[in-house]
Amino acid sequence: MNRKTKDINESELKNWRLLKEFRKLFDGILKDRPRSKSEDDPRRQLHFLDYATSILFVFCNPVINSMRGLCAASRLEKVKKYATTRHLSLGSFSEAQHIFDAGALQELVRKLAGKIAPDKLKKKDILPAVKDLVAVDGSLFQTLSRVFWADWQDDKHKAAKLHLGFSVMKETAVNAIITAGNSCERQALLQMLEEGVMYVCDRYYGLDYAFFEVMDKLGALFTIRIRNKPKHTVLEDYELTKEDRQEGVISDQLVRLGDSDRDLPPVRLVKTNAFGGKEILLICSEPPEKISAALVSLIYRQRWQIEVFFKWLKSLLGCRKLLAESPEGVAMQMYCALIAAILMYDHFGKMPNKRQMEMLQFYFMEFATYEELEKAFAENKKG
Repeated sequence: MNRKTKDINESELKNWRLLKEFRKLFDGILKDRPRSKSEDDPRRQLHFLDYATSILFVFCNPVINSMRGLCAASRLEKVKKYATTRHLSLGSFSEAQHIFDAGALQELVRKLAGKIAPDKLKKKDILPAVKDLVAVDGSLFQTLSRVFWADWQDDKHKAAKLHLGFSVMKETAVNAIITAGNSCERQALLQMLEEGVMYVCDRYYGLDYAFFEVMDKLGALFTIRIRNKPKHTVLEDYELTKEDRQEGVISDQLVRLGDSDRDLPPVRLVKTNAFGGKEILLICSEPPEKISAALVSLIYRQRWQIEVFFKWLKSLLGCRKLLAESPEGVAMQMYCALIAAILMYDHFGKMPNKRQMEMLQFYFMEFATYEELEKAFAENKKG
């Protein structure tokens, strides 16, 4: 039997310490940022902290999956105590997406990612070579056709795009930008670049060979796949080591990409078949004396983690449905989803899998104790 929104009751909703931690962290950021006149209007009852916490509450709870459901649940005393402080009306919640600045939540994403404990860093063989290893990609989230700004295929197919930077060392999101579905992923990457960080990207980012020079001038390191059989001139062949060949490296060369009249700067091209025997071509910003060809191949193999994270974000965290329609509203929901993911990872030391997310939901509904929840995560680590 389908349950109506009004049937949501207090016994099905439970506060989790994540909400309390989020409010404390986000309140600190809000105190230091400028506020608009509309935000400071004495008649305003829904403030940014409550708005953001209520969105986060949706990701923490298996019962609510719509804006109407959230507003109905906000009548409950415990929800008002821990998440919203007051009842949310549809009008005030809808209006809020046009008032508040998503940049404050983006700042919190970066802040939380920067505080992941050093003892949780993995892939230590890469650590000496780079400041961080960040996989970058974009993923589409479909919107209603009436969302005019979310251009994608045509007027009937609209989507927002989440451009994500995912640290494979910390195993958490470190940066994100939200745009219309048809936006350029390379331009979004330029907004996220940080000097000394190694960015690993798939073929789309390697379509424009001039893009490598732009990244290099900005001080970013990169390992980017390009399409097979590119026009190129070999300038030098680097000698392969035993470790390179064991990793599946076929060749390691200094080349000039494209037609000769383009006169692009030389780049390093590593060819490897370490991916199920399929040959792929990788452009790396660093010379062999800094990063071996085997390590270049290994770095690219870590890129799959961002695909797993996108699947987790959409399927397990429940980020398929959008609660807002404006660019700022969609951005705030996406940032809240990333914040929930980072807080979960920081608390449990890993991203919950399907069974663990189910246990989290049992905990939210008070069918499982916190001790049983921790045991479920501990048993998974042992197995």
